[in-house]
Amino acid sequence: MKRATSNELRRLFLDFFVERGHPHLPQAPLVPLDDPTLLFTSAGMVPFKPYFSSPLPPPTRRAVTVQRCLRLTDVEQVGQTVRHATFFEMLGNFSFGDYFKKEAIEWAWEFSTQVLGMPKERLWPSVYMDDDEAFDLWAKHIGLGADRITRLGEKDNFWGPAGGTGACGPSSEIYWDQGPGAGCQRPACAPGCDCERYLEFWNLVFPQFDQLPSGERQPLANRGIDTGMGLERLAMIIQGSPSVQDNDLLAPIGDAVRRMGSAADAGTERGRRAVRVITDHARALVFTIAEGVRPSNEGRGYVVRRLLRRAARFGRDVGIQGPFLARLVPTVVAQMSVYEEYGYLKREEGIVADAIREEESRFAETLEQGVARFEETAATLEKRRETTFPGAVAFQLYDTFGFPLDLTVEMARERGLGVDEAGYEAAMQEQRERARKAGRFETRRADAGPWQTLTEGPHSAFVGYDAWALDGVSIRSLREVGGGDGAPREVELTLDRTPFYPEGGGQVGDTGWLLAAGDESGSRLRVRDTYRDGDAIVHRAEVAQGSAGAGPYRAVVDAEKRAATQRNHTATHLLHAALRARLGTHLKQAGSLVAPDRLRFDFSHGKPLTPEDVHAIESAVNERVLADFEVRTEVTSLQEAQAKGAMALFGEKYGERVRQVIVDEYSRELCGGCHVRRTGEIGYFRVESEAAIAAGTRRIEAVTGTLAYAHAERDRALLRELASRLGAPREQIAARLVTLQEETKRLQEERSRQGKDQLRTRVAELVRAAQGGEPPIVLALVEASGVEELREASDLVRQGLPRGGGLLAAVIDGKLSVAAAVGAEAVDRLPADAWVRDAVSVVGGKGGGKRELAVAGAKDASRVHEVLDRGGAFAKERLEQPTGGNR
Repeated sequence: MKRATSNELRRLFLDFFVERGHPHLPQAPLVPLDDPTLLFTSAGMVPFKPYFSSPLPPPTRRAVTVQRCLRLTDVEQVGQTVRHATFFEMLGNFSFGDYFKKEAIEWAWEFSTQVLGMPKERLWPSVYMDDDEAFDLWAKHIGLGADRITRLGEKDNFWGPAGGTGACGPSSEIYWDQGPGAGCQRPACAPGCDCERYLEFWNLVFPQFDQLPSGERQPLANRGIDTGMGLERLAMIIQGSPSVQDNDLLAPIGDAVRRMGSAADAGTERGRRAVRVITDHARALVFTIAEGVRPSNEGRGYVVRRLLRRAARFGRDVGIQGPFLARLVPTVVAQMSVYEEYGYLKREEGIVADAIREEESRFAETLEQGVARFEETAATLEKRRETTFPGAVAFQLYDTFGFPLDLTVEMARERGLGVDEAGYEAAMQEQRERARKAGRFETRRADAGPWQTLTEGPHSAFVGYDAWALDGVSIRSLREVGGGDGAPREVELTLDRTPFYPEGGGQVGDTGWLLAAGDESGSRLRVRDTYRDGDAIVHRAEVAQGSAGAGPYRAVVDAEKRAATQRNHTATHLLHAALRARLGTHLKQAGSLVAPDRLRFDFSHGKPLTPEDVHAIESAVNERVLADFEVRTEVTSLQEAQAKGAMALFGEKYGERVRQVIVDEYSRELCGGCHVRRTGEIGYFRVESEAAIAAGTRRIEAVTGTLAYAHAERDRALLRELASRLGAPREQIAARLVTLQEETKRLQEERSRQGKDQLRTRVAELVRAAQGGEPPIVLALVEASGVEELREASDLVRQGLPRGGGLLAAVIDGKLSVAAAVGAEAVDRLPADAWVRDAVSVVGGKGGGKRELAVAGAKDASRVHEVLDRGGAFAKERLEQPTGGNR
């Protein structure tokens, strides 16, 4: 068998299929650009989903790629098995309506046995249970014989669709036999067994169906081939590595992990697993954060947070103390940037390390406490011989200590415990969906029917940079997407030519009209949205009048909205340049929205902007607006554009020819969006807000043009009103407000002092009145400005009634607060914490504290007298019991 490095295996695969007519296409970003059904690119075919399902001809009939992927479906198995990973590189060859099963199987066999020299007797194919065609190709055409082919069900040999909709079909997998000494060692062990004797390394998918959101499967417009082979798994086999994390590319990361811990801990089975987990997750973190995703509590950010905290927890099993993941970043970058397409990792290395360090440090503050809370609960359950970890405690670990649910589940499993997930979900309420699934997005075309071809010919030629209205437009294809039951009929359609800009690069899609040519009473279609689906520009339209026929039409873009959007788009470029000039070139764009009514710009930066920063940035943009610079475009090769200093925004997929948008010598960006011709058209730029949206990521929102002027007028009117109300000229408003604030603060402090004095006096009276009672207790509704004030007053009761105690209630900010205090001679019979909990239980309240002093609260303050009555009964029952054991 041929010995080869991971880099050599990559090159062998690409060369093999390029020689067989497959263009080598660039990778797609890890964050899918045009597929809202997915959080991350999870397979090599994700960028090609439209090629299979569209009735329009694909731009190429064959392709070969190496695609970085991220999957969390088997995250718990990473480290447990030798084959699982979350981040991996997928080698894939594709056919879009060209060759089918025969060629796919022939070439897979040829590459495996002849190029790689894998022994034929150790290769075992499987096919979908009903796929006789694939079975015969392996058994007869390749010549393996029927006894070497395994038929498996839908779980193993039916793939997709990625994201729940789109291309899917039966598959055939090739397994590597690790030998009879591996796995379960049962005589009947065969491909498909859950053990690891037979290691699946190449999946040949035969996309034949298009799965709709309803689950219905229709024949694909372009049936084809989608193969996927994990580079890490292939390298493990070829190099004889113990696991996918131990191949030549990843082993140095694992070595770095072991050096940070102790050899004794790393050498245990638990330690070996931890090293594999950390190696895998560290690489996933570097790539996701380098592509602009930051840890958060929702969506992609939650996935990153989940991976980071899982890896951090496993550091303990290797003997690592304190935060350590950021120290692995240089090793990950050094290993992965050997590939040219990952060169960007070097540029992002510092930003990635900072983001990881900040998140891990935040988690480290609570990790030890959270583990201690978990261990305390687990030990209690073991004493009681119970096997279910309480859902309420699992939620506390998440809410207080930052433990994702799956981390708690994994820790519980290691102790032989299950987790009450239903209880967790009830406690989580609205947050449970974010914790369980890391969010999902709805596709805007989830209700779409099949495409119908109305006219033949090329489609989706965009001419809208210069033309906002276009005559003689024809509809190429159309599908129904809703309407009926009194609602207007809605369709999606493609045109031969279009002036409508499709959503992309942060810019929203155009709206407007399609008007039947030359007939005022003819069809009228209101275009409500425009977006790109693969190489097609799709228009979502409401049939306002007539029907949606082939055409011809006059296509008219909403000029007012387009003009406003262009102002905001060019202003976004100026803002980006101003931010980098003011804050540093480390700053990277992390997202944007360019709409008619506003612009939003997200960027990587570790600290808040000062008011001086915001003012300087706003002024820098307006200086360029007033200078009325020309905004020009230039189309060149990607290499030439980058050589001229053009900024390529991460996550965008660029072709060989790229469009640059240039503002004098101030800004040069690769951009396919719509812009003003001169900066003066922006009119006026105004920052509305600046805030953090995630760790290490800031957001600026701004407006331009007439809207910016309207906001300035609103502020001017507000200043006039303030000046009038304060009786001061505009330039003295700030000083007048400071004076008023100081006076208000003085009055509040004086009132607070008076309130405390009055409360002390009231409590002293209550104590004196209770001293002669049996039992000596105080039950009273008092006035207090805060819980601490109530607690201090209760302490006076405790000191004044050594044989009794007091229950003081107050309504604070509309809610009920209750404090219980018990004297030294009574705490054994009347613990304050038990007393206050029982008292508020009548209104669903909660609380706790120490035996001598405790506090509780409840939302319903109107039932305060019920609380006091219950508290009085509780105290009398216990204090009237004789001491010394006689009743």
